[in-house]
Amino acid sequence: MRVWVDLTNSPHVLVMRPLIEAMRADGHEVEVTARDFAQTLELCERFGMAHTAVGRHRGGKLASKGLGLASRSAALARWARPRRFDVAMGHGSNDVTVAAALLRIPSATAFDYEWATVQHNVNCRLVRAVVVPEAIPPQRLDRYGAKGKVRSYAGLKEEYYLADFEPDRGVLEELGLEEGKPIVVVRTPPAVSLYHR
Repeated sequence: MRVWVDLTNSPHVLVMRPLIEAMRADGHEVEVTARDFAQTLELCERFGMAHTAVGRHRGGKLASKGLGLASRSAALARWARPRRFDVAMGHGSNDVTVAAALLRIPSATAFDYEWATVQHNVNCRLVRAVVVPEAIPPQRLDRYGAKGKVRSYAGLKEEYYLADFEPDRGVLEELGLEEGKPIVVVRTPPAVSLYHR
């Protein structure tokens, strides 16, 4: 099977990496596209994930997001058309679901936050499968067009992408941190996300 995976944000690299590896191990041919946003491209490089960079983030305004969705989806469709994929997937990528719909490629979306209403109203209506943690009640997603499409998994996505994690002591040195001292990591608010307003 020819599989297309689209990555639009840094966490998606971590989430999709083990799935990509599992699909390849099962003999599927997987190609990856990635959007230039946050550390997405850099994480692809760090994990040695072959990818094609397509498009960039257009900012936080709704009109800019609409323009970004249209332009990147069109660019993805142009890229994907000659590749004749059997299925497309992403973790919350509206772009891949729109492009896949234009090309009549069956697609799936995954997410772990059910309140991103604009994103889900696009994705859930266009895909054949909506993959979410079992903690999200399927009926909560019905209003987005996901009725009958929900496929739930046990636990949280972090459990899957951290399952094979091996600490790399070199990272401490790379970041100028001392082993044994507390490290505090803070995630800043996603200022360009519609759901955070």
